[in-house]
Amino acid sequence: MGKPKHRTFNAERFLDKFQGYEPILRSFVELWNGHLELDSASLDVPLFKEFLVNGDGYSKDDLLESLYMAYDLCTERGHEDLLAACQECNYSPEGNGELPVECLSLKVRTENEEAFNLAYDRYTLWRAERFTIFRGKTAAAIADVDTASGVFQSKLAEIFKNHKNSDRVLVRYYQEGAYTNFIIYHEKRVKAELIFKGTTASPKVSPTILRPAQQDFISYNNETGQIEIEAAVEKEETALRKAFAECCLKDEDFFDSPGSADRLNLARIAEEDFDMPVDEDHSVILAEIHFNLPQAPFPSFIVRSKNVMETLEKTYLRKRLGGGTIRRAVFKIMFPDDRRGKRIELSGTNKIKFKRATHAEDVFRYLKNWGIVVD
Repeated sequence: MGKPKHRTFNAERFLDKFQGYEPILRSFVELWNGHLELDSASLDVPLFKEFLVNGDGYSKDDLLESLYMAYDLCTERGHEDLLAACQECNYSPEGNGELPVECLSLKVRTENEEAFNLAYDRYTLWRAERFTIFRGKTAAAIADVDTASGVFQSKLAEIFKNHKNSDRVLVRYYQEGAYTNFIIYHEKRVKAELIFKGTTASPKVSPTILRPAQQDFISYNNETGQIEIEAAVEKEETALRKAFAECCLKDEDFFDSPGSADRLNLARIAEEDFDMPVDEDHSVILAEIHFNLPQAPFPSFIVRSKNVMETLEKTYLRKRLGGGTIRRAVFKIMFPDDRRGKRIELSGTNKIKFKRATHAEDVFRYLKNWGIVVD
């Protein structure tokens, strides 16, 4: 399974945004007051750049990781998540309408960690794309999410200690409508380079080890009992699914009944009455399909076009789909706020890929109405 990758941190460009906003930089550094070889009172941008290259201190790694996380949110989407999180946490950072996103992100990290974490969790989940879906035994609510989240974190620490030799794990969650979204951060050391660009006089920062780097995701819908999981490896996906079921729904086998993983019926596309109705202001096409035909010499086909259903009719392949095996299908749904279209890739019995930050409920509603997601 693919995972969101860290962006290369262009420290020069990031820190130059703090010219004239040095108080924000100083307040951030003061979070580690006494644990860095750095005087925050006289700190300016050139001195901070020099510290990143040559400075030291007990908490330098923690500072760098927080700095990198603040940088992660310095995108258009990250800016939106920061503003929304501040509003929900009843926190109004002074000058947030005028601050560059770099300054806003670091200011929120310094002054309101709850709002920053909410924005970061949402942004992290937004970057997730590949999910495996399972259906639970019934639609069930998580009785006490706060308590269940703590129990879930402890359970994962025990599991990871046994097979990863590290019990460093953090579980955070937020709720949106029927969905409870869990982000699981756990230790997997990776290199993330902080690069200075500019004149030859500008130093280059050595690669820095940041953690937590691995992020897994669980999104649970209490109205349908469906769970969507993204994990780095299949073994960890199974561990996450069972631990979540045990700790949050009091039944380790909640998502392991016969047929729980049979969530996609791609054969529905081959049926004569297959149709893709959508709301009046939405539109949809089948953009790609992969299928095999059960005839010697067992040919396989990949069809891509602006309208695959029409192409299949014109090439007389539509009638042949019925006896074949559809391995993969790609739909594109156009929404008023996304005219380029949301790409939804389906494969196997329960693999689905799309950017779920927006219109996730619409996507699953349509797939269910079309008979692709099994009810």
